Amino acid sequence: MFIDKVLNQILGRTATRIIYEYLENKHSIQRHEIAAKLDSFSSALEEYLGTGAFVIEKIILENVEQRGFQEYKNTDFAERQKILKLS
Repeated sequence: MFIDKVLNQILGRTATRIIYEYLENKHSIQRHEIAAKLDSFSSALEEYLGTGAFVIEKIILENVEQRGFQEYKNTDFAERQKILKLS
């Protein structure tokens, strides 16, 4: 899962584990459900990390672009979330 890869690259394993625990305990989002619940994931990440979440979201979106979604380069995060659900 590329979201896991991004979180580990930016935050490290311990902080990523803490994020996953937060998502599960506060928002009922299991790690394997993130792709299906991207809107909730994004909101929870922003709630937990504040403006720092935007950096993570940006890197996730860059990874989406690298995975062959160049045509969606100028869409916003909400639109790209919908695209991710289809990938």
